[in-house]
Amino acid sequence: MTTYFSKDIGIIHFVGIGGIGMSGIAEVLYDLGYKVSGSDISYSLNIERLKKIGIKIYIGQEAKNIENVSIIVISSAIKEDNVELIAGHLKKIPIVRRADMLAELMRFKRSIAVGGTHGKTTTTSFISALLEGAKLDPTVVNGGIIEAYGTNARLGKSNLMVVEADESDGTFNRLPATYIVITNIDREHLDYYKSFDNLLKAFRNFAENIPFYGVAFICIDSPDTENLYKDIKYRKLISFGFNVKADVRALNIKIIKHLTYFDVLINKNTLKQSKIIKNIMIPLPGDYNIRNALGAIAVALELGIKEDIIRKSLLEFKGVERRFSFVGKVNSISIIDDYAHHPTEIKNTLKAARALCSGKLIAIFEPHRYSRIIDLYDEFINSFGDTDYLFVTDIYGAGEKYIEGVNKEKIIESIKDTGHKHVSFFENENSMELELFKIADKSDFIIFLGAGAISKKARALEKKMLQLLENNIANNSNKKNI
Repeated sequence: MTTYFSKDIGIIHFVGIGGIGMSGIAEVLYDLGYKVSGSDISYSLNIERLKKIGIKIYIGQEAKNIENVSIIVISSAIKEDNVELIAGHLKKIPIVRRADMLAELMRFKRSIAVGGTHGKTTTTSFISALLEGAKLDPTVVNGGIIEAYGTNARLGKSNLMVVEADESDGTFNRLPATYIVITNIDREHLDYYKSFDNLLKAFRNFAENIPFYGVAFICIDSPDTENLYKDIKYRKLISFGFNVKADVRALNIKIIKHLTYFDVLINKNTLKQSKIIKNIMIPLPGDYNIRNALGAIAVALELGIKEDIIRKSLLEFKGVERRFSFVGKVNSISIIDDYAHHPTEIKNTLKAARALCSGKLIAIFEPHRYSRIIDLYDEFINSFGDTDYLFVTDIYGAGEKYIEGVNKEKIIESIKDTGHKHVSFFENENSMELELFKIADKSDFIIFLGAGAISKKARALEKKMLQLLENNIANNSNKKNI
């Protein structure tokens, strides 16, 4: 029987509850019967969802918000000068890191933790869908909104739990997982890790921390992850990817409209005998999503989920919000919203879009964090080769202070120097839809890229462009009648 800490503990208060990771943990705790409150500096859809289910939310952070709370939960985004954190210290209220609270939820579960620089949100969602399809009723805490749930978290009745493991501050190594998945390892979060070697060591610890009866599933499509796979001893390992050495490997890949078809070769390390699972279909484009699906399939096979359930669950997968999400269509112009904010993610997403788009590919890119732009500057400016038109917005700092000389103008000039002919910024972002309307034509894709506030603009564009289209038709009609 699952035993968590006492529900009589009092109010658990989340500082920055609107964050995707924080909101998921808060929702699961509330569904378990705990008293939960939270605060954030601004309103968001996550906050709206939490308010609807009954969680007390404060917009704005003040000392009075924590007067009656017993526990304070914070993420790495909360700085030491936060007024609620300071008040909590003065009142001697226990302060819990987000990862530690997630660890408490995992402690009495058979948990699957999905880590990696890219793809962990989609992979977590794929695994959740497969467990749901097999009627295994998992608890889920994800880093993105799962379209089938309408939220990023759910409380299941079984002893299985699936979580996205955030590597950004090293705390993913505190998670007591039975199974772990490593999707890839790329240069990221070097402001915390200081070097790529330190990041690799953290992922090695992530894999070696599983118990002797656990399994580490590792994508071996890069030299770094393949070397990691070779170096780890004393733990059961299953590899996946396109690599010919992989235990779970994709073959015979085809893309027809928005469906990706492939077969899966399983070697004897996984099922004790080699076999091929034919006709897997996922409603997502791109090689990177095939890799994400392979990781989920490897987990499902280890848990004994049957082929027909795997096939059906992946085909019916509803997707993840902001992961190549088609948000609208105007005059046969597709509008897509995607979370891609790292050069590798941007290249992968644009490559997938290019394969589907028969017209022009128009991208609006919102750079995310000054430190990331500086650390990966050359990679960023060489990420947009698949676009016909590119617009760069102001940098979304995500709490970072402005760094002199790092701005959209510099980024644009550097991209132009690579030979890109059509890269600029919106003279007035309030008239963005008008500029896009002038450029875009039937069969074109307009894709929004970034981890910040740009998603709101993507989702407002359809309505605004429809209005422009109606006005244009009306004006042309009036001219003919004159």
